[in-house]
Amino acid sequence: MGMKRKRTRGMAMVEMIFVLPLLILIVFAIAEFGLMFSRWLTLSNAVREGARVGVPFRGAANCNKTTVEGEVQSTAGKYARAGGVPLADKDFTVKNACAGTGTSLEVSATYNFKLKIPYANLGAIPIGYKSTMRNE
Repeated sequence: MGMKRKRTRGMAMVEMIFVLPLLILIVFAIAEFGLMFSRWLTLSNAVREGARVGVPFRGAANCNKTTVEGEVQSTAGKYARAGGVPLADKDFTVKNACAGTGTSLEVSATYNFKLKIPYANLGAIPIGYKSTMRNE
């Protein structure tokens, strides 16, 4: 009985050597995908905040398309950077600013999230969001 026990003593270490890389991969993948989801939520909120700034009624005479687009991009950019998404203001696309009451303002952005998972080279995954709101 003692002899059999000696032969199986190192077996746990051998099994751990085979299983440990897989466990590390799973733990890092869960953390990275959680971070990616967090970045996507931040991006979606930033795009929505930008759209909210662009849709209030300004009147036909007071609406300057370039100014409104700049306000939208600045608001969305600040929100995104505060949440850890490193996008510049110009990375946010604005369509139909000052198009008139009842039309749709569209704000969108895409961010390439680089996964950092050991033992796996998955590259960057594009995450994006588009928000459409009715101009007032």
